[in-house]
Amino acid sequence: MPEETKNHLSQYFHLIVEKRFGEAEKKLDEIRQTARRSEQDRGYLKAVEGLLLTYRSSDDKYLYLNNVELTAKNVEALKKEFNEQTASPLYESYDKGYFSALGDFVKTVSRLKPWRNRQSTHKEQKATNEESA
Repeated sequence: MPEETKNHLSQYFHLIVEKRFGEAEKKLDEIRQTARRSEQDRGYLKAVEGLLLTYRSSDDKYLYLNNVELTAKNVEALKKEFNEQTASPLYESYDKGYFSALGDFVKTVSRLKPWRNRQSTHKEQKATNEESA
């Protein structure tokens, strides 16, 4: 994958985690323009497109990643799962690309640790509630 595409992907994953979907959509267009067209890259791109749809959607009934609470423990389990699927000889190139993208996204989530923000927000809310009681 070209270095330019890797940079766009890193920015895209950050935008998804931060729920900045409009900017993520623009970044996705840049990714589409710089991505190669191999079978593995097509699978990767399909997963990247799916991430935006998943996190933008309000109906999470059928969306796997929306149903997983992003905690340190769960993110580590997801990284392991996606890495195993990417390395498995049972999958074709397209599927390996797909799982590779999900693994890269989860690695970004692991670095950003969005659960820390939820914990501090929860603590602040709890303190505010106790003060007003």
